[in-house]
Amino acid sequence: MRKFHIGDKIEMRPFKRKDAADVLAGVKENYEHLRPFLHWVTPDYSMTSARQFIEQTRKGFAANSSHTYGIFSDGTLAGAIGFVSFNWPSKQGEIGYWLAKDFEGKGIITQACKLLLQYAFNDLNLNRLEIRCAAENNRSRAIPERLGFTLEGILRQSVWRHDRFYDMAIYGMLNSSQ
Repeated sequence: MRKFHIGDKIEMRPFKRKDAADVLAGVKENYEHLRPFLHWVTPDYSMTSARQFIEQTRKGFAANSSHTYGIFSDGTLAGAIGFVSFNWPSKQGEIGYWLAKDFEGKGIITQACKLLLQYAFNDLNLNRLEIRCAAENNRSRAIPERLGFTLEGILRQSVWRHDRFYDMAIYGMLNSSQ
């Protein structure tokens, strides 16, 4: 399983079982920040939830159905990023990410996405990547816009999160357009 580095202090690597306490702490400390846009951030998020998340990421790597990386800054969990799904026959994947509030505004997700774009198009030989985010999540939408993705549309009220429907912005990038 591949690791990536952003500068000297930030590492993207697959989650290890021992990261469960850090995942739990990161979710609990960033609950209000993450909850509006992530369906899995719930009041009952627990150590069991964190362990299940890590096992799910490990199974995704093993099955080559998803690749999820923890983002660690000087050993502290800052967030996660990865390919949340692949469609291998169509040579496409979807990137998803979240970042703790204290790490926002430092270019971490933009740099992490750049690394995943290179990996996807050069090593995984994908043709298309998507990023889907809530239309009202301006910080999240700024990432694909900054990276040159094309806004392909808004899916109206397409995702239910906690207590309401959200419109989703769909961004796409083709290998030939990078």
